[in-house]
Amino acid sequence: MILGAGISGCGTVTYVAKREVVKHVYISPVTNRTPEEGIDILFTRAADDTFYTDSRFAVDKTPIPDETIIVKPSVDSISAFSVGYNADDQAIEYRLSVTATIKLIKYGYKKPFKTFKITCYGFYDATGTPTEAEMKRKECIESIAKDIFREVGEKLLEGGSDGKNN
Repeated sequence: MILGAGISGCGTVTYVAKREVVKHVYISPVTNRTPEEGIDILFTRAADDTFYTDSRFAVDKTPIPDETIIVKPSVDSISAFSVGYNADDQAIEYRLSVTATIKLIKYGYKKPFKTFKITCYGFYDATGTPTEAEMKRKECIESIAKDIFREVGEKLLEGGSDGKNN
C-alpha cells in the first residue's frame, strides 16, 4: 500500500516561460532623412492614429521607467515611379515606396534593443489638377505610414522586449 502511494505520486511537471508583453509605448518625434518637406508631420499623424486607436497599447505622454518602450522612427527614403499611362503616353498612376528605420528603446537605456527597416508601397492616381494630384500623393504617403506603424505594432507584440536585435 505504501509502495502504491509512492508510485501514484510521480508525475511530470512542465514549465512554460512567459514572454514579457509590451503594453506601454512612447512615440518619439519622427526624423525625416528625405529631401521632401512635411514627411515627418504625415508620419507623426499616422503613428498617433495607429497607436492611439490600438487597444493593445497604452501610449504614454511621459515614459514610465521599466514599462515604456520608446518607438523612434526615421523616414530614410521615398521614391515614386510611374506605372500607368493614358492614351497620350502621360504618366497618370504612380507607385510610391517608403523605407523607414524603427528603433525600439526601453525607457532609461540609450541603446535600442531592436532596430529594423520596413519598406512599404502604395499607388496613387495623378489625374486632375496639380493640387488634387499632390493631395492624392500625400494621402498615399499617409496610408503607407499607417501600414508601417501597424507592422511596428505587430513586431512589438511578437518580439516584446526580449533584448534581441533584428
